[in-house]
Amino acid sequence: MKSSNRKLLAMKVVLDSLMILLSWLLAGYLRFYVIPGGMPNDFFIFLRISILVLAYTLFFLSKNGLYEEDLEHSWRKETSKLISSSFEGFLLLVITLYFVFPQKVSRLSIALHFFLLVAFLVTERTIVSSYIKSCYRKGKYSRRILLVGFGDSLLQYEKALHSSRVSGIKLVGQYGGQGSPIGGVKQLKTASLREAVQATFPDLVVISYPPEEYGREKAMVAEGLDLLNEKVIMLPHLPESHIGTNISDFRWIPILTLNAAEINVFGRIAKRVFDVVSCMVGVILISPILVLIALLVKLSSPGPVIFKQQRVTKDEKIFTMYKFRSMRNDIPEDTVRWTEENDPRVTKIGRFLRRTSLDELPQLFNVIGGSMSLVGPRPERPALVERFNKEIPGYRMRHRVKSGITGWAQVNGWRGNTSLERRIEFDLYYIRNWNMVFDFKIILFTFFRGFVNENAY
Repeated sequence: MKSSNRKLLAMKVVLDSLMILLSWLLAGYLRFYVIPGGMPNDFFIFLRISILVLAYTLFFLSKNGLYEEDLEHSWRKETSKLISSSFEGFLLLVITLYFVFPQKVSRLSIALHFFLLVAFLVTERTIVSSYIKSCYRKGKYSRRILLVGFGDSLLQYEKALHSSRVSGIKLVGQYGGQGSPIGGVKQLKTASLREAVQATFPDLVVISYPPEEYGREKAMVAEGLDLLNEKVIMLPHLPESHIGTNISDFRWIPILTLNAAEINVFGRIAKRVFDVVSCMVGVILISPILVLIALLVKLSSPGPVIFKQQRVTKDEKIFTMYKFRSMRNDIPEDTVRWTEENDPRVTKIGRFLRRTSLDELPQLFNVIGGSMSLVGPRPERPALVERFNKEIPGYRMRHRVKSGITGWAQVNGWRGNTSLERRIEFDLYYIRNWNMVFDFKIILFTFFRGFVNENAY
């Protein structure tokens, strides 16, 4: 590890340790000296446990990657990890005190510690992140990156380094390139990769070649394995939808499991309970809106209020999906196609309902009935599913989970008449990286930017 990285790591560990001890001791002080009913003598028992609290919390902070260097910094992601680590340390502490520690420890003080710990760690890490970003702007602690090879993957990687979430990056050169230098960096003409590294002192070496240059890439990877002080990564020739794919080994043979996405049994139970409870509460709360929309649909044009259509969900099972009717009944549909802008089939009230996604509200009853989930890939019609299964690699993977009212693709703008391939990539990313926090995030994004969309006709 470079000296600058060691300094940042040491700073985080020291400050985290101070926050852990401060939250624990403050919780004890409040419980035994401020809140009525406390016994000051118990505070000394509390002090003895502080080393255990420190060790547990630091262990989970490290386990969850909070001491690893990441090119991209996300405050939300770091905060989520801090909360998870604090909770895991809290649970292990409770178990230890209950089964191992002979003396009783105030449950109120332990609960106070947890909430104080989350507040202190999030505040401290926010301040640390601001300090590091200010150092980056001054050219201090910059991560030096050497690009090796050429091709579309390396070009996309270089462009991604200019994201608003990435800072403190300095490209020091490109070795083994072909044609114009990527990002305008200097082309290095040294005899070997090791000499290029010695000339540029990078922290990170990134290797990537086009698929047809497999021989050159293999030789360069072999050279990269000889580097001891620099981190070396390779950009594999995989589509974006493979992100999160499981990599393992079988008797020292590398294995890439392409359809590893699976929600475990406890995850499925938690997701189903959340779906049923939240949708039942939602239906009760918005029942006046549902009645009003039903009246508007009935008065706008002749026909039923609810539109029913066959769609495909988990395990490619066909179900009947409900929507508020937004189209006229007197125009026959001779082909299976999506709604287009200014589609003559859409009624005036229907256009508003589709633009605001209010026509989807009856699907809450689909969720309660078990054919859909609140969050998941949007369901398609059987004829389209049959066609896309043949045309788009990995499309069938969407049906490893229940279809949803909203999804990761929808909150990122991939709905309506947009790139189907791009939409599938977002759906597969969701399946491979599912957890309940991800579902909550998508639901939150739906309220802020998922209802009204310019591509919803």
